[in-house]
Amino acid sequence: MSPMPEPIRKALREWGAGAGLELNVNTKALFAPLLPGGGGVTQELDIAYGGHARQKLDVYHCADGGSGKTIVLYIPGGGFTGGDKRPDEYFFSNVGRYFARRGMVCAAANYRLAPEFVWPSGAQDVQGAVRFLKDHAARFGADPRRVFVLGHSAGAAHAASYLFDPDIRGGDEVIGGALVSGAYAVRAAEMRPNVAQYFGSDESAYARRSALSHVAASKVPVFLALAEFDPLYLAAPSFEMARALTLRDGAAPPILRLEDHNHFSPICAIGTPDERLSAPLTRFIGALAAAGTAGARAE
Repeated sequence: MSPMPEPIRKALREWGAGAGLELNVNTKALFAPLLPGGGGVTQELDIAYGGHARQKLDVYHCADGGSGKTIVLYIPGGGFTGGDKRPDEYFFSNVGRYFARRGMVCAAANYRLAPEFVWPSGAQDVQGAVRFLKDHAARFGADPRRVFVLGHSAGAAHAASYLFDPDIRGGDEVIGGALVSGAYAVRAAEMRPNVAQYFGSDESAYARRSALSHVAASKVPVFLALAEFDPLYLAAPSFEMARALTLRDGAAPPILRLEDHNHFSPICAIGTPDERLSAPLTRFIGALAAAGTAGARAE
């Protein structure tokens, strides 16, 4: 039986696949009442990790005197031209509080947006945020050698570029990554206007700008997830990424298909009783942290 309340499950199934603003707003309205309050979690908001106004972090941690905690960096979506780490009082503090309550430090990062800033600015901002968190890990009771990156939608595309791009090589700096419902290949036949504003219109550059092109040269462990009601252009890439990781590793990566969920709801559900994404993701992060820091960039 689904852990999702039946009225929410029914609504999501009736609304079906999509990734538009109205669906985003309606989905958040369903999940907001299910989220716990912020008690017991310290939040430090709008910490600058770079010089641009968008280069800011929100950090969530429990001020329990602990040290050596794993850092989870969350990169939200927004279609490359929008999005925010804290658009309202519920999201995406739900992500930060969930991981903080499980003994980690969680940061949510904004990044520069198209059309003013184009590829590879998003991946560069992920790297900037990672390096800031490493440099300031002691401030939050964290271990700079144990950083994990979680991206959703456009944030997953930026996270994938960060992890795999041969000029950035973020996979050498972190213990692993999770990619949820992102697009990892740039193709003219699948190009949408907002995506073109970020990746450009030069078709000859698309293969180089595709994270999928560079998976084979990496070693970073990756967790994949997608929603039953992701639109096709955000569902198929997860299977392409799974294939590339399988060929790289000689074994299939962890991949979740989240039944009853739409494009937005898996992240909205973090912190609610529906832990079909959050629980296995937490176990994956914990296993990597316990295994040590092999592959992380030397400090």
